Amino acid sequence: MKKIKAYKVFNSDWTCHNFQYEIGKTYKLLDSNKKLIEPELCSKGFHACIRVQNCFSYYSFNPNNKVAEVELSGTILGLDNDKQCSNIIKIVRELSWNEILDLYYNILLI
Repeated sequence: MKKIKAYKVFNSDWTCHNFQYEIGKTYKLLDSNKKLIEPELCSKGFHACIRVQNCFSYYSFNPNNKVAEVELSGTILGLDNDKQCSNIIKIVRELSWNEILDLYYNILLI
């Protein structure tokens, strides 16, 4: 199964669109029969960005928000876009704002 590293922004309580997340947990987009649902970019699925600076096209650069490194797997859409979507996401770890700034500016300088 293909896996990619990406970044996701959350509210200060680790929610995003009224869904509660937790570091270290894996979430799957399932139907009522516990079968994986195919994601749809901008519509349904777990959204994240391969490049951290793209996250801030969708969320304000607010130090009260949480930002995490995530792993997308399963069906992954949007690999050529600024936003990706999958039907499986693992919340790997929280990033400090220093890490975010380093990633943000190092990528912009390349």
